[in-house]
Amino acid sequence: MKSKKGIDVSYAQGDINFDKIKKSQVEFAIVRSSFGWESGQKDDKFDRNIKGFQSKGIPCGAYHYSYAKSKEDAVKEAKYCIECIKGKKLELPVFIDLENDSTAAQGKRVCTDIAKTFCDYMKKAGYKTGIYINPNWLNNYVYKDELLDKYTIWLAQWESAEPAFKCALWQYNVGGNGSIDGISGRCDLDIMYVSDESKPEDTKKPETGKKPDSTKVTFKVGEEVQVIDPINYDNGKKFIVYPNEKYTVIESVGDRIVIGINGQVTAAVNAKYLRRVSKDNNAKTYIYIVQAGDTLSYIAQKYGTTVEKIAKENNIKNPDLIYGGDKLKITVG
Repeated sequence: MKSKKGIDVSYAQGDINFDKIKKSQVEFAIVRSSFGWESGQKDDKFDRNIKGFQSKGIPCGAYHYSYAKSKEDAVKEAKYCIECIKGKKLELPVFIDLENDSTAAQGKRVCTDIAKTFCDYMKKAGYKTGIYINPNWLNNYVYKDELLDKYTIWLAQWESAEPAFKCALWQYNVGGNGSIDGISGRCDLDIMYVSDESKPEDTKKPETGKKPDSTKVTFKVGEEVQVIDPINYDNGKKFIVYPNEKYTVIESVGDRIVIGINGQVTAAVNAKYLRRVSKDNNAKTYIYIVQAGDTLSYIAQKYGTTVEKIAKENNIKNPDLIYGGDKLKITVG
């Protein structure tokens, strides 16, 4: 299966140099269009970004950051998103971005219905559509069996060896570790899996009549492991799944070992990149400086922990309110 290199951007990336972007061999871009549904919540750079990328022959999709708390809210957001993207030729899907804590608080049924309602409304309006989501949300905040295989999935799983869930697009490197010539500061990096020159395809196809080879299990479920070697991707860059961090084996079949922290999937890694953790290893503490646009959901996913744990450790009373420049203590392990 072919893959393409892309980025996703919003107002946070400022004024992008599209000539440099083109020279960086970016093959597609997903651009934030809007958030919520109130007037004035269109991304300030959406029009400029779409025009700039497409002037260089770079196909675009869009994403809408959701604050919805009901199916009715999801319809309002879909309508507002359509209003913001009206008149733009989008070659790639329009995604609902599910990561907001206030949405997550509504429970699995509501969150699942929000995703389905937004996508179904966009599809009826004539747009290709999909869901931006991370493994934590798939495992804990939606009924994933109702979404996987039925909607185009853009998976946010960072500094990982490979996506842990079936997806058409993979946001694989985020924040301070992601950069591209033409953008000052951090930038999210993405991969799109395609079977031809126009259609995103899923990373994993069902195998008929073939069962996993259970004779090659090298680690037991529940064992603690560490990543010992960088993973080399096809773009020539190396990304590390935190080599000094402790992970727990969640699934072990053949050489494919699914690892995570606190029961949340972090990565699926080849067994040769792992080692068992000695029992005297201690928990690690990090200091994270909040950047503009950060959310606790993003930070928790980055470090493989939970919003609740970070909020408790830092005495944060309202998880929806964090500010650029704040220093957060994050203990993992």
